[in-house]
Amino acid sequence: MTTGISPVSCRFADYFVVCGLDTESGLEPDELSGENFEQSPLRRTFKSKVLAHYPDNVEWNPFDQDAVGMLCMPKGLAFRTQVDTREPHFHSFIITREDGSRTYGFALTFFEEVTSQQICSAMQTLYHMHNAEQYDILHTPTSPRGPDEPRLHHPHTQSRPILHAAPAISRLQRFNSYDISRDTLYVSKCICLITPMAFAQACQKVLQQLYQAVTSPHPPPLPLESYVFNILYEVPLPPSGRSLKFSGVYGPVVCQRPSTSELPLFDFAIGEMFNLLGVENVLQLFTCALLEMQILLYSQHYQRLMTVAESITALMFPYQWQHVYVPILPASLLHFLDAPVPYLMGLHSNGQDDRTKLELPQEANLCFVDIDNHFIELPEELPQFPNKLEFIQEISEVHCHRGQKYKEKNKNSMCMYSTDATEHVEWLKLEVREDASGNKDPRFHCDEEELKMHQLNIHVREVFANRFTQMFADYQDKESWFTNRDQMQNFDKASFLSDQPEPYLPFLSRFLETQMFKRVDKLLAQVEWKGTCLDIEVMIVACSNDTHECGLFFCVCNDRSCKSRVTLAQLDLVFYFQGKSALWSHLLHYQESKEKKSATPAGLGPPGFIHDTERRKSDGGGSAMPPLKVSLIQDMRHIQNISEIKTDVGKARAWVRLSMEKKLLSRHLKQLLSDLELTKKLYKRYAFLRCDDEKEQFLYHLLSFNAVDYFCFTNVFTTIMIPYHVVVVPSKKLGGSMFTANPWVCVSGELAETGILQVPRNTQEITFECQNLGKLTTVQMGHDNTGLYAKWLVECVMVRNEITGHTYKFPCGRWLGKGVDDGSLERILVGELMTPVTENDERMCRTPPMQQSPGMMRRFVTISPNSKPKLNTGQIQEGVGEAINGIVKHFHKPEKERGSLTLLLCGEFGLVWALEQVFQHGFKSPRLFKNVFIWDFLEKAQVYFESAEQREVNPDENWQSRVQHFCRFMRAINNTSRNIGKDGKFQMLICLGARDHLLHHWIALLADCPITAQMYEDAALIKDRSLVNSLIRVLQTLQEFNITLEASLIKGVGI
Repeated sequence: MTTGISPVSCRFADYFVVCGLDTESGLEPDELSGENFEQSPLRRTFKSKVLAHYPDNVEWNPFDQDAVGMLCMPKGLAFRTQVDTREPHFHSFIITREDGSRTYGFALTFFEEVTSQQICSAMQTLYHMHNAEQYDILHTPTSPRGPDEPRLHHPHTQSRPILHAAPAISRLQRFNSYDISRDTLYVSKCICLITPMAFAQACQKVLQQLYQAVTSPHPPPLPLESYVFNILYEVPLPPSGRSLKFSGVYGPVVCQRPSTSELPLFDFAIGEMFNLLGVENVLQLFTCALLEMQILLYSQHYQRLMTVAESITALMFPYQWQHVYVPILPASLLHFLDAPVPYLMGLHSNGQDDRTKLELPQEANLCFVDIDNHFIELPEELPQFPNKLEFIQEISEVHCHRGQKYKEKNKNSMCMYSTDATEHVEWLKLEVREDASGNKDPRFHCDEEELKMHQLNIHVREVFANRFTQMFADYQDKESWFTNRDQMQNFDKASFLSDQPEPYLPFLSRFLETQMFKRVDKLLAQVEWKGTCLDIEVMIVACSNDTHECGLFFCVCNDRSCKSRVTLAQLDLVFYFQGKSALWSHLLHYQESKEKKSATPAGLGPPGFIHDTERRKSDGGGSAMPPLKVSLIQDMRHIQNISEIKTDVGKARAWVRLSMEKKLLSRHLKQLLSDLELTKKLYKRYAFLRCDDEKEQFLYHLLSFNAVDYFCFTNVFTTIMIPYHVVVVPSKKLGGSMFTANPWVCVSGELAETGILQVPRNTQEITFECQNLGKLTTVQMGHDNTGLYAKWLVECVMVRNEITGHTYKFPCGRWLGKGVDDGSLERILVGELMTPVTENDERMCRTPPMQQSPGMMRRFVTISPNSKPKLNTGQIQEGVGEAINGIVKHFHKPEKERGSLTLLLCGEFGLVWALEQVFQHGFKSPRLFKNVFIWDFLEKAQVYFESAEQREVNPDENWQSRVQHFCRFMRAINNTSRNIGKDGKFQMLICLGARDHLLHHWIALLADCPITAQMYEDAALIKDRSLVNSLIRVLQTLQEFNITLEASLIKGVGI
């Protein structure tokens, strides 16, 4: 189901609405409700009104008061007394705007006591009038009898009134009356959420908890307004492919939004529709919907109308209902039923009238569905759905076994959605917690029935989606559906129908003429690359979730909200049959032809590299790491070696992802299509790939992908094994030839870490294979300090992913060894992604790195004032501000768009560098040629803070608590077994302080410490009170963010 939400609609809910009785206007009969005014006043309906809605208006979804008022309470107000049942009931509805987009409403109707004396008196008056009218009717003499009718009374009593109905009056007064002195009057009221997407289960929980808070004798901890404000302004729409958990009044509320490669969002119970109608009736209704007939649903329960309507349209995916769609038809709009067009509407029943009393248009193609009585009236000459009996058996098996047996049976089926959608439902199970006694914690209770509902929904929808796949599986002219661009309608109906069995033709011939089929056919025509259209955009979205589906969109304009967008999953449903892929088949033929040529005596070198002579190099790598060869076939072999990919479609997508990540998609396809003989062999003369102009334009457009760094392969195939090559580059001036210790490295990425890897000291490079590390972030390197010359000056470390070719450079420029530099035997290096360059391709785009390179080395402080340029206080303040601003921007981005937080903390011009400049400004050095580090100052400050003198000077408890925190962190870092050196310890302290939001406290402590006066000049920044206060205020902005540190930064420190 498409929601058609506005791109700016980013909130979970747009409006909170209250509908009910307006005491100022009093009781207004609802004349359009179709009620019989001979009924008692308690059984009549009265006009309801929108009493309030919050906010007043949002620009992307203007509030439609009339529509909301009609659909929240379609039958108007209802009155009850204390003897009637007053259970609350929930229903949902849809408002369709003029542009075809939809807004969803979720309403909870309950009864509250009428406190207005005016309303109670009015109801009493209505009852007096009603009883008087009934009395007059019952006392009216009967009509004259015919001459043959027997006389049943004495002639002398002929003029007396007949009072045989007296017992009926007494029953009326006893059971169907209202006495203001005796009875309590209740009136219906409704609370409603208007949302851009149909999260029915979540909205129902929110409304039920709000109602519970209103009626509960124990009020919630916060005012109800705060919960309403939270749902309207603070709860966002969950991103595509992600789940969202937020707090309700009494417990958490969880919802999940499918990704673009899954079946669309659907949050109603399909199983309820099957329980109400039966499998065969549902299939008949489904057939009527596909043939676009008039469908009228009939029930006294609004939610049943909505559930059946939404379920039947959801099962039509990838097709969509194109005509009038009103699941709940208000009583005032009954004339819509006379429309001579296809429609799907829901009509409310009062539970008393039977089918014969309904005044419906006598249309031959009307499908009437009586939901409550479990039967369906079919239109005339309804054709049978193809392979109907087998389809019914398959659906019944899924429904009876709640999807479990089907799941096991179809583990390796061709359905593309089962793995993703089923895995994404499993998060519901995580909400169940059990204590030691085995009892479920009610705070984390997950409704098992809701979990089963979602599982059954997925499996039933898979069955119906697969049925469409099988329906077109035998279409032999599929490629012409892609390449015939001479007309808008590409599907060859005659060719398709000629191959179908005779019993299927009545249905298929009518289905191919429907608007829903024509819309999909037209949509597919739009995705063709036309020679005259220059603004075609092909967007491949690199999904970071754990799905192997590719979020590929085709769009014919630059507007990303375009409604003609088609996902690759939808195209696969129609065009990729039984695991086949035209792209992968083409690649396999190409691979076979090249390997045959390489097997001839003239072939030199390993297969696959014959015609791929170009190499790619990375700036700054020099000769330290030989460049990878550009090879289409080698990339194919990488994909073929991935055992997790089972189908040809999956392999084709993986190859596209890999080519995009390597920025070689256009080059590879150009090489693939350069084999003209193979192209002529595989494609018909009029095929798109046989048209030189359009093929050239297609390849030209693909070049634009090279302007962005994609990680669509790395982020998707997270569990595969990948080879990495590591090269340690020693200083050119002081080479590592005399180095005697045994070096090691540990490579860390966003997904995993390698652990310690020993590096041969004679070659100082290593190749290893491990599970995908993701984007690389840090390298830990060091040595064991053995041998005569255990001092090592390292320029940088280079690490390359041997499949994607991504090369990362980790600058160092520092010594590792005792008695040199800061005495470190181990360093943590932060890296940057190098930009790949192809020697022979001048058109290859050069992309700036995703983050700044941490190339500036951390320098120790020397006595010489001219040893390096020093920053003034203004420059230092600017540096701190930029570092903090970078972190703030990081957390305000969507999670998928965030870069590396480690770079912002420890990289060039990061937070550690900025605070190092603060502490270096005005730093004294006591002796010539003696290296003094910031850590030396911090250790002396720690000694002072731990002394009794400090406790006497400042006995304030808050101050002492901050002192204790500082000393505890200093001790923990000094006691670590890692030999990270003094600069490494300073970096670790800053990272831990940022994580625990303590940096501004520590700056205040150190600014007032007597050690600062001893070790800093008077003009030092740390001694300027106004500058220190400004620095503290800037650091306090980090308190609102939850900073999670990479494990490599704080390894060995148990805080």
